[in-house]
Amino acid sequence: MKVTVELDATPEELRAFLGLPDVAPLQKEMMDDLARRIREGQQGYESLALMQPMLQSGIANMDAMQKLFWQAFTQSGSDSEKK
Repeated sequence: MKVTVELDATPEELRAFLGLPDVAPLQKEMMDDLARRIREGQQGYESLALMQPMLQSGIANMDAMQKLFWQAFTQSGSDSEKK
């Protein structure tokens, strides 16, 4: 059985329908604070330190994907040699 559902709603309407909180005010406040710190050149603010968690997880994910592809390719090659 295959069921297809098509929704015509804005992100805000869908978020309210699913009962998810509206985080736009919090996001705006955080971005304004970040922009203020960047403009002021606040002591102790390092853009690399801000991006470090995202960079590490991105690199780890890419490494895992490469291992997955490598494993699939090597298994595929060994399966065809057996036949």
